[in-house]
Amino acid sequence: MIGEKVIFVIALFATMSGCSLNEKSAGISNESMNKFAVYHLDSNQMIFSEDDISAYQVASHTFIFTPAGAEKMKAYQASLQIDAGLYQKPFVARLGQEEMYRGKFWTNLSSLSESGIVLTDITLISPDHPTLTVAGSYPSEAISPDNRQKINNPKILEHFNNIGKSK
Repeated sequence: MIGEKVIFVIALFATMSGCSLNEKSAGISNESMNKFAVYHLDSNQMIFSEDDISAYQVASHTFIFTPAGAEKMKAYQASLQIDAGLYQKPFVARLGQEEMYRGKFWTNLSSLSESGIVLTDITLISPDHPTLTVAGSYPSEAISPDNRQKINNPKILEHFNNIGKSK
């Protein structure tokens, strides 16, 4: 019984050591692990990251995409091959591995309301309209204090300030 526990502990440490070595050899660095990114909640696929944006406007909670980032978002929308694209699809915003908030992609063209956090205006994003705004609800008149706190998370604001993308 004791021998089995010792073997299990040794195997566990060997596995953990192997994982960390594999991560380093795969090129995963601490820097990439600390990036801000938005993921499709259902598939965990990254939709965009701080690399795709040129600025984050703190007062309006708006991401300004680089021309390449806007093209990427537009292409991603088109690749879904459904009329709504990302509209009403759930997302999660993370800073590194830490979840900052969850919400849904939304459009200001919608007549539907949403009480949770939304990223608008997903259907209009293009190189001519390279913005995506975080709102505490849609329409935004009824924002809850909890949603406001999540959007204004000091970790997010400090991160964008530290990487020189806070406006």
